[in-house]
Amino acid sequence: MGKVRDIAKVSFATVGSRVLGLVRDAATGAYIGVSAVSSAYIFAFTLPNLFRRLLGEGAMSSALVPIFTQSLKEGGQENAFAFLNKVITRAGLLLLAITIFGMAAAACAAPFLSGTERFYLSAQYSVVLAPYLLLICLAAVFSSALNVLGSFGAPSVGPILLNISIICGLLVGVRVFGADNAVALGYSMCFAWIAGGAMQLAVPMYWLFRKGWRFRFDLKPCPEMGELYALFIPALIGAAVIQVNIFVSKILAQFLNDSAITTLYYSSRILEFPLGVFAVAIATVYFPRLALKRSAGDEEGYKREYSNGFVMSMCISVPAMVGLIILGREILTLLFEWGMFKSSDISLTLPVLLVSLAGLPFFTLATFATRGFHSAKDTKTPVKISYYSIGANLLLSAILMFPFGAPGLAAANVIAAVLQAVMLNFSLKKKFGSFGHGAEIIKIVAASAAMGVLVLLGKEFASLLVEGKSLALVSCAAIIPAGVAFYFAALKFLKFKQLDEIQNILLKRRRQ
Repeated sequence: MGKVRDIAKVSFATVGSRVLGLVRDAATGAYIGVSAVSSAYIFAFTLPNLFRRLLGEGAMSSALVPIFTQSLKEGGQENAFAFLNKVITRAGLLLLAITIFGMAAAACAAPFLSGTERFYLSAQYSVVLAPYLLLICLAAVFSSALNVLGSFGAPSVGPILLNISIICGLLVGVRVFGADNAVALGYSMCFAWIAGGAMQLAVPMYWLFRKGWRFRFDLKPCPEMGELYALFIPALIGAAVIQVNIFVSKILAQFLNDSAITTLYYSSRILEFPLGVFAVAIATVYFPRLALKRSAGDEEGYKREYSNGFVMSMCISVPAMVGLIILGREILTLLFEWGMFKSSDISLTLPVLLVSLAGLPFFTLATFATRGFHSAKDTKTPVKISYYSIGANLLLSAILMFPFGAPGLAAANVIAAVLQAVMLNFSLKKKFGSFGHGAEIIKIVAASAAMGVLVLLGKEFASLLVEGKSLALVSCAAIIPAGVAFYFAALKFLKFKQLDEIQNILLKRRRQ
């Protein structure tokens, strides 16, 4: 039950974050639409987000969690905090240097990019947003330490504070500069990112302080730091290949037109909702538990934990893929078709979304399988596999981007994710043997297919009565809940083993 409570805490906070994030995106789209300004703004915050996932949630977290867990187990909390201070000191200095370099590079590049508005504004906005990577990466380090200590609620509220900050920044910008000054609104939101990042750092730092941690600047060497470096360097590539592939796609999208990067972003926001609400929450909770099992030499326990997490991840991502593909246009319409974001922009975004959704289960598999390797202190295998994934993405992006535009870039991402997920899970099976979850996955696929038929019939019936925004509202308010209820009923009929645990997560989230 402890796992269920932890997942529920992370999921509840993540739901709040994702909902506010969608409100933030809807408001942003309503005021700056699909334009050169939106492309520049989205590109500017993509870079610090990439560093967050590479250095913070990716490589640093993957290297820190097993070693911090080991330090805590062998030397107690005081020893673990001493190790943490060494990590924070080095990470802070490295991130500060990267931040200063990034600001200087963007400032120097801006004058040379003035001929194209989206490139020029990308550089200008990047100067303002660069410090965010320092704040959020340190916040991720603190959050990883809290997760090992069994605290999952406090670290997960940071994204909520960030979204509130950006929404407030946009509203203040509208009040001060006017609703039609899109460039100024972009700057206003960039500064709001910095304020939100400061709050994201302050919350986990405060909770760690309450647990007895005190910061001490410490550059002294220790054996644990050597082990951290050994894990960190290869994990820098292996932990966030999906994010690297997405970032490459966004760079290439900047060379297509003013709308490509914006449509990629809005489709990814829909994709990230099921990933963030449950898939990432499950991976976050299971990662330290897997590390504990491996640290204790309990291989059977490790296989059992991994199998449960794998099945629970698929239990969410497969039906989410089916439902979102069927109701993609209606969801985009309800969320984003406001103000400057027109019906024509929905039509541009929908093909990108449909292609991206085909990769949802594989994005989830790749994320969870990578955590499985890292919890076993094996970073070499994910790195080797990442070479194939990155290479496939680059090659396919170059082939598909000009004939198919943004959907071609999304397709390259999906194929690369499929390759990575299949290779990672095949390697895990080869390393540990069969995990024995095949029968449960078949049940998930069968229940998802049945749900898909029901959702499609419901949508067709509703379209006979209403259309446009009304159809979108009915789809989200009635058809989606009905589909979810039918899906779980189908799982119960098929005697799905993890059904009680999934239902406990949902029930506890409602009680929070």
